[in-house]
Amino acid sequence: MRELLLMFNVKALSFLKGTLRWNGQAVLKNLSSIVIFGGFSVGVFFVSRFATEYLLYQAHIGQFLFHRFLSMILYVFFITVNLGNMVVSYSTLYKSQEVSFLMSLPISHAKIFLIKFVDNFFYSSITLSLVGFSVLLGYGSIFDQPWYFYFFSAFFIMLPFMLIAGIVAVLVLMSLIKIATKVGVRWLIVTMVCLYLGAIYVYFRITNPVAMVQEVMKHYPNVNEYFGYLDPPFIQYLPNHWVTEFMYWTINGDPARAIPYFAILFLTMLGLVAFASLMARKFYYKTWVAASDAELMRGPATSLSLKWMEFGRNSFLRPSTDVLIKRDFWMFFREPSQWLHLMLMMILLLIFVVSVGSLDLKLAQPFLQAVSFLVVFMFNGFLVASIALRFVFPLLSLEGDTFWAVRASPLSLSRLYWYKFIAAFSFIVVLAEILVGVSVYLLHRDVMLVGVACTGIFFVATSVISMNLGAGGYFAMFKEKNPIRVSSSQGASLTFLSVMVYLTLVATVLLIPLHEYFEGIIIRNTAVVQWLYGPLLIVGVTSIVVSGIMHGVGLRAVKRDY
Repeated sequence: MRELLLMFNVKALSFLKGTLRWNGQAVLKNLSSIVIFGGFSVGVFFVSRFATEYLLYQAHIGQFLFHRFLSMILYVFFITVNLGNMVVSYSTLYKSQEVSFLMSLPISHAKIFLIKFVDNFFYSSITLSLVGFSVLLGYGSIFDQPWYFYFFSAFFIMLPFMLIAGIVAVLVLMSLIKIATKVGVRWLIVTMVCLYLGAIYVYFRITNPVAMVQEVMKHYPNVNEYFGYLDPPFIQYLPNHWVTEFMYWTINGDPARAIPYFAILFLTMLGLVAFASLMARKFYYKTWVAASDAELMRGPATSLSLKWMEFGRNSFLRPSTDVLIKRDFWMFFREPSQWLHLMLMMILLLIFVVSVGSLDLKLAQPFLQAVSFLVVFMFNGFLVASIALRFVFPLLSLEGDTFWAVRASPLSLSRLYWYKFIAAFSFIVVLAEILVGVSVYLLHRDVMLVGVACTGIFFVATSVISMNLGAGGYFAMFKEKNPIRVSSSQGASLTFLSVMVYLTLVATVLLIPLHEYFEGIIIRNTAVVQWLYGPLLIVGVTSIVVSGIMHGVGLRAVKRDY
């Protein structure tokens, strides 16, 4: 226990020392963080309150349906936290230099595992926790809940829920590394992709939100009754169901039926903690050795061999550009944490497309149609922002201590900056266009809306990439060799929340014109797409302004003395 307390104390002091520095950049970062985090929290609170009030008191869907929709959102949230922790865990638990140092000390492997898991959990979940608490405040305020409801729900419901997702992630990761030493990483990745996609697809197919709405609405106006018999039996075993059942019975003043769900959630968390401790004692050191020795790459050949990407081969590109492309290519694919993270991000994208494809929304209200379009569009924007945060924000930081070699070369630093922007832009924009085009078409089957969505996502992706590259240069961490840690830093969180504010503004600009567009289709049977030209122009001009400002910040940052 003394070792744990000492390590947590050192980490707390290190965090405070890094946060409370009094130079100009640190003060600006802290003040900006307070403003952005605070403003974002307030915005999420009002969005949550508005959505709850609208669905219950204007759309009249009833408390049962509302909490089932909330359960579906929490299921996606659980998967997101799970995959996020799995990705970051590989870096913090297996590839961190700190772990190598701790392994040389007289500390048990289980304690090292616990230290790094706590470190990993807070790094990967703090922003999501902020969002979750703001949503909780907005939800509870509609039902006039007392202060202790928020305290209890935050620390004894939502925290265990997120811990379950995090613990399951590290247990799955440990098992995957152990299995990979036997079968090789290729088959393991394919299996994992199929399992996660299958879990999402089966969940939405079996729960079938459209069919549930139709069944409940047969009892209109008595939609506030409890229709638990409509629930498929398997969801009784899911943590998201336990959370929403606790919320449902609590706001209806029936603690006797709410407490069992709290108990099963909390006991599950404790059971997983105990099981993770046993697994860590037995397998953590073995899997760490396997990951360190690249033993997990055994099995079918997994090495990447591309003759045309070898250094020294003739290319139609200028030598300086050719070297940069090949250097970054091999640095990316020779670091497992990089391409494995990319693979997991692709899984999330496929999960999203599969989820949208399994829905069959036939909404007769223009407002709900507009909201459904914006939800899909915003989630596409969120995924683009997540990819940019993870892979674009650290680009300049990854130059590391050897950045002096680049600065001493005859390569222009401005050219280096624009090369990184074009490389990121080429990949992310193509991915975003495919993603938004497929998802919007699957949801609405409207070619005009696909064109609007593709135009909008082009402007959004341009702004998001510019914000992450510019801010990544301003908040560069050349001493940090781990890109995941860079993308989890305070500067990265500040950038991500700024992107969320930007996406919210885009959604606000598009909401009313989309409502008018769907109203024309549903009521007048005429699609007047001209409603959307003006808002798209506003989004485009905003994108140009934001991108110009952030490129100015990034170009100045890349030329300063590091």
